Amino acid sequence: MELDEVADELYGISPDEFVERRTERVGQARQTGDRALAKQIGQLRRPTRAAWMVNLLARSNRTEIEELLDLGRALQEAQQRSAGDELRHLSKQRRTAVDTLTRLATDLASSTGYRPTETTVQEVSQTLSAALGDSEVAELVRRGRLIQAATYGGFGPVAADSSSDLLAAMAASVSPTKDQDQDQVPLAPSGKAEAKAEREQLEIQRQFVEATRTWEEAVRAASDAADAADSATARAEDVADKIEELRAKLRQAESEERDARAEARAARKQAQQLRQAATAAEQRRTALRDKLSDQPT
Repeated sequence: MELDEVADELYGISPDEFVERRTERVGQARQTGDRALAKQIGQLRRPTRAAWMVNLLARSNRTEIEELLDLGRALQEAQQRSAGDELRHLSKQRRTAVDTLTRLATDLASSTGYRPTETTVQEVSQTLSAALGDSEVAELVRRGRLIQAATYGGFGPVAADSSSDLLAAMAASVSPTKDQDQDQVPLAPSGKAEAKAEREQLEIQRQFVEATRTWEEAVRAASDAADAADSATARAEDVADKIEELRAKLRQAESEERDARAEARAARKQAQQLRQAATAAEQRRTALRDKLSDQPT
């Protein structure tokens, strides 16, 4: 028994069975004397429902998953080349692929008897989208080893320096200098119409800068919220694992109690039978003694 073999088994079954099966495998590893393996198996965390659905999808539809991940690489390359038309085309393909696979994952989960909630389905969709832009998530999806849903801020995230440079450049184009007030923009040779168009362009640029800042703040807030949610989910899953372990121990203790009570009943029955046999033997002994006493000497 190896860790990969056990992990493949555990992440391929329902989360409802995960803890009990993990406990069994830990016990088997200990029985073979491999305490290191037992510890590693014990550290495998139970997946959330959304993660399990993605794992189920990845194991059942490997070709489709590989095609999705290939699409993610193509999107990143198009973003790096600033290939606008290609990026729009690939983005449309991404939405179609994610929606199709999300529905397929929902159908697979339903076929096992589990009906996912709308929130869980949304987490599946977000996780598939995250796999397109995050190599670590992509690898977990490919191997069917996810333990929780994932999110991603979007394709081709602008680096911090580039974003700052963009904002600075835009702000400089909007803000008036010391020697020139915004209301005193010199007229272009074409006249007032062109000057008006330039002012409108500057206003659009200013609004773009504000929108960009708002967007970045929203992305950071969403990322922080996602981190907090992941942390809370991890704690909840740890507590759930402990509860399942305690339940497994309780079931084992109850089974041992039933066995012990059955043994006690059998022992009491045997003791009663032996007491009856002893009483009969005593009665026969008394009778024989009395006969011996009545014999003439």
